[in-house]
Amino acid sequence: MNTERVANDILTYIRQNIVPIVAEQEEPPTLDQVWRFRSQLHGLDLLIIQTNLSANLARTIESMLCTSEALWNLIAENEETVTNLKEYSRVRTLSAEAEGLTNLEELISGEDTIRDVIINSIAFMLNWKSNTIWVDSAKRSRQSLANSYFLEIQNRIWEFLKIGAQQTTEIDLDRTNQIREKTENCIHLIRESEVTVEAQIAMLLQIYTLILRLQLGTLIIRLEEFTTGEEE
Repeated sequence: MNTERVANDILTYIRQNIVPIVAEQEEPPTLDQVWRFRSQLHGLDLLIIQTNLSANLARTIESMLCTSEALWNLIAENEETVTNLKEYSRVRTLSAEAEGLTNLEELISGEDTIRDVIINSIAFMLNWKSNTIWVDSAKRSRQSLANSYFLEIQNRIWEFLKIGAQQTTEIDLDRTNQIREKTENCIHLIRESEVTVEAQIAMLLQIYTLILRLQLGTLIIRLEEFTTGEEE
């Protein structure tokens, strides 16, 4: 098997079939966009399995399938809220939300491998919408529904960081604690009681979308390593 040629073919598949879906995604993403994204991911998963390039590549795609499934469920279970998000009046910038997004971006850019993802692959796709708070016109009875996604978000952020950590043998407990604190700050800010459920759901949608884009960037970088002979 010509590894470089196969990796190039898979990269072409990603750029032609998957990147356009991610680039055109609305905020928040629609069920149709998530469906098409997952359909292409399944096709990509089959290609990777057939080539036996790397078990790590297959695991990354499986992780993306799990993340996108959770995104689908979040949209489907909160369809009315997601549809109405754009109808809420923006009354003031939510500084806590802005701080939360900054923490998440620092968490990501602070890791060399993850910084490479942003610089080399998908920086043009990262598009945080303006950080705003919507008029709270609904009761907070759906709080438990939003809470059910916090563990999933926590797991996905850490899973992505672990994927990047596999590329280094250095142990840095201080850095690990810094990452943990920033991760917890992100989750804590979403759970703040003064943030409306609608805003929580909007932030969760943004985080899921960011994680998927970063996972896709990791996949592209690893495939590019095959094309240059850097990956054995």
